[in-house]
Amino acid sequence: MKQSVIPWIIVVIMSIYVYGLTYHVHHRLPPEPSYEFYDTAFVMVEIKGVEGVHNVYGRFNNILEGKHQLIKAKNQGPDIYQLTFRVNSPRPAILYVDDEDFEIFLVPGDTSLKVSMEVNPVTYQIDSLDFLGNTAGICNYFQDKSNKFYQVGLRKNRNIIDSENFEYFSLKLDSMAAMELGFLAEQEIYHDLPEWFVDFEKNEVLYHKAYLKLSKAFNREVPQKYLDNIPTKNEAAVFSYYYYLYLNTYISNLQRQNDAESSEVESTLNSEQKLQIADSLLTGEPHDVFMTRVLFTHITRGEYEFVRDQLIKFQNRFSRKKYFRFLRAQLEKAGAI
Repeated sequence: MKQSVIPWIIVVIMSIYVYGLTYHVHHRLPPEPSYEFYDTAFVMVEIKGVEGVHNVYGRFNNILEGKHQLIKAKNQGPDIYQLTFRVNSPRPAILYVDDEDFEIFLVPGDTSLKVSMEVNPVTYQIDSLDFLGNTAGICNYFQDKSNKFYQVGLRKNRNIIDSENFEYFSLKLDSMAAMELGFLAEQEIYHDLPEWFVDFEKNEVLYHKAYLKLSKAFNREVPQKYLDNIPTKNEAAVFSYYYYLYLNTYISNLQRQNDAESSEVESTLNSEQKLQIADSLLTGEPHDVFMTRVLFTHITRGEYEFVRDQLIKFQNRFSRKKYFRFLRAQLEKAGAI
């Protein structure tokens, strides 16, 4: 009797084990994103309700290049469009469909995002908008944020606030940031936002206002209490575009204090000094990203000898060798090695 029961016990145990593996595969969270050189993020757009060809494109910027790029969608059949983004880090992007625009979120290697919309055939207004895929919760968060702050236009309006009265300028930026961070705290659980994105969003807000304050304070007598005391070393801000703008301005201010050459255009002497300061100031991946941003700018200008010299000087200072290999590969591609 006992011997006849044993096979059934084994079957039950194996069934539970197989079920557990299957459940884990279907419910496990996607891995945290990282910098890649370069990876693809596909976005599918489905437009229902109105026949005809639609004007669909995307706009984004990669942190390492620092310039805006436009991506035209390809028509994949009736009502279906596909956009292919070449990204090297998690990035927000703007999706344009005819006269409407939406903020979406891209992750290197993610091909799961689908945007489905129903357009009213009479008014041509969008009656419904749905996001599917790994970053759907983030996209929904962006939509709710846009709807809540539409009249305020928080992030867009920061750049046009009158800074003549610096006290008012500073307090206005603080107020806007407080509103955004308060909203993020409310929505963090509701949208099931991943922890790395919450860090990303917090740092985008904080470093954006810190960067604006620091840049507007240039060549002015500004009380320190109106500037933000914000860390320059911050691993959690590694994906934040405004973090690197803040660092660049902060280091430029240090150069000016040392009577070093400084200008809006990155001369090789200016950049050499900037790299030296950054190397002593930063650690970890933010160090590598900042150094790569500076050197990549000079590669695009054809200043290969300068980049070669700096890579020799700092090759052992990169904590992640993929950044060094990326820059060296760009030189090889240009025939400069």
